[in-house]
Amino acid sequence: MNQQPTTTVHQMKNILILVSILLYSCNTKPTKEVLVSNYGYTQGTTYSIRYMSTDAVDYQIDIDSVLNAVDRSMSTYLPTSLISKVNKNESGKIDSLFYRVLTKALQIAKETNGAFDPTLAPIVNYWGFGFEEIIHKDEQVLANLMESVGYTKISFNDSTIFKTKPNTQIDFNAIAQGFTVDLVAEHLNKKGIANYMIEIGGELKCAGFNAGGELWRIGIDKPSENIQEDRFQAIIEVANKSVASSGNYRKFKVNEETGMKYAHTINPKTGRPVQTNLLGVTIVTESCMKADAIATACMVMGLEKSINYLENHTEIDALFIYSGPKGEWLQYQTEGFEKMSIYQSN
Repeated sequence: MNQQPTTTVHQMKNILILVSILLYSCNTKPTKEVLVSNYGYTQGTTYSIRYMSTDAVDYQIDIDSVLNAVDRSMSTYLPTSLISKVNKNESGKIDSLFYRVLTKALQIAKETNGAFDPTLAPIVNYWGFGFEEIIHKDEQVLANLMESVGYTKISFNDSTIFKTKPNTQIDFNAIAQGFTVDLVAEHLNKKGIANYMIEIGGELKCAGFNAGGELWRIGIDKPSENIQEDRFQAIIEVANKSVASSGNYRKFKVNEETGMKYAHTINPKTGRPVQTNLLGVTIVTESCMKADAIATACMVMGLEKSINYLENHTEIDALFIYSGPKGEWLQYQTEGFEKMSIYQSN
């Protein structure tokens, strides 16, 4: 008698697996990365965020949520923020965001021998660059305010900040934008976004490639009060780095009585706007929070001390634009910065 061939259990499993694969393949739509752009306002400035997103998923709501969290923690313009309450001695409580920024701020303050100082808020206000301007200005007022300045006058733990002088006030404006860039980048990384450029108030972080499959290109402005047609001192290609710039050529105040200009960068040791031939600083390193703070510190330290600082911090690349003896623009750049440059102005 003829016997029909039998199908083994092993063969049946293989058939089921094959059918499952075929069904999955038929029902799965192909994915495509699309460039998504988000724009808006935050921290008294603008932001521009571009990223390659699978199926054009838009993370605008997520990004705004991150920005709002930073404001609730560290905006001196919000009376209900944690930093406002600390400054008014209404509370000493801090959150995890405040903790991260304060930790880095005090670290950089120590590294730069106080050229960067997060307790400069009263002096920034005195000169009209902070959340409130002190109208009456004289030497005694400035001297009294300086008594509360100094990063060694504060300490903290995971949840609380302590001040040795009640009048000491915190100002994170020279580091918070960079931190916010880092925070948005962390969120995009968690979402699986590998290619992005995040820019907030001129501070930025780049990862991966743009829509054309090329490295992101960043233009560094010339130190001119007005934006010129030939505006760039340099253009660099950035690979998984952050870029932050500082300069006094556009952000300054004018004394209505004397007509004198004074810059927004304040020397924490003198309480006065810096006087330096260093016109513009651009810092390139991994952390945007660090780049932001170091750019400010270099403007305070001046050219020579900044170059010495970089020699001990090889993880940082930089471009310094400064004025020569005849008022001409000169520049100093690290070897790493020169390598990432695809254009430099003569």
